[in-house]
Amino acid sequence: MRRIARYIAIIPALALIAAALAACSSPTPQPAAQPAAPAVAPTTAPPPTIAPAPVAPTTAPPPTAVPAIPTTAPAPTAAPIAPTTAPAPAPPTAPTAPPTASAGLVFTLGEGSVARYKVEETLARQGFVVATGETSDVSGRIVFDADGGIVAEESAITMQAATLVTDSDRRDRYVRERTLQTAQYPEIVFRPASVDGLPTPLTDAQGTIDFTISGDLTIIDQTRPITWDASADFGAGGAEITGLATTEFTFEDFAMDKPSVAIVLSVEDTIRLEIEFIGSLTQSAALDSNAADAYAYANTLGDADAPVTITEFSDFQ
Repeated sequence: MRRIARYIAIIPALALIAAALAACSSPTPQPAAQPAAPAVAPTTAPPPTIAPAPVAPTTAPPPTAVPAIPTTAPAPTAAPIAPTTAPAPAPPTAPTAPPTASAGLVFTLGEGSVARYKVEETLARQGFVVATGETSDVSGRIVFDADGGIVAEESAITMQAATLVTDSDRRDRYVRERTLQTAQYPEIVFRPASVDGLPTPLTDAQGTIDFTISGDLTIIDQTRPITWDASADFGAGGAEITGLATTEFTFEDFAMDKPSVAIVLSVEDTIRLEIEFIGSLTQSAALDSNAADAYAYANTLGDADAPVTITEFSDFQ
């Protein structure tokens, strides 16, 4: 009963609390006033957007400046420059040319030089004649060392046999096909080895001088030692040298077929070979590596890579 009485006594207090809670719940309209506060809050919110000052990102560019440092990488490009200096070693190849040639002179056969052969014949209708075959297809060089001697391995005279022409087509065909066999042996080559009678140094030569020049002559597939008798007129300083060189040999010396046809009654055994030359002297060091006869010379000596300091003369046939 006491407990019941206590509860009953508490009921008025609970009623008062309920009334107070009701009073508190009724001011729900107050939220309307709160909106004002949020409105102010957003206005303050913008400042934060200012806070992320983009200025900070601008400081980021400095890193980009750091990459600029890699521009020093071009230093490696300097390395390639070193290879360009590599060509410098090329000059050392110059020593491949014989030192004697570099200190001497070179006589080069020039335009207007002519090679010819002469053979005496007796023809049925004409009687005695001197058959003469001639070609301007002759060229070459002779290298002289500092002592006036010939540098044999660098000297050669060549003549194209197939271009030799006489006054008879029939004779020319026979000589080409039977005597000189030009289809198989297109060149006649003389390789000079020594000279006698020229002054030393050769640049001192003046006027007309008689001399001899010896070496090996190759016709078809036969090579024999031979000597030429020569006479030359020397211009000042060797600016122009003109003259005539002659030699003689027989058909048998070079195993050549002597012409034998119905209209030819006889042919002498002796063949006279001549070179009427025009040329000049130059320092061997001044030789032109693009000289027109470089190819012919290389082939004559059988060395396609031979230096141009080698002398060459055109083929005779």
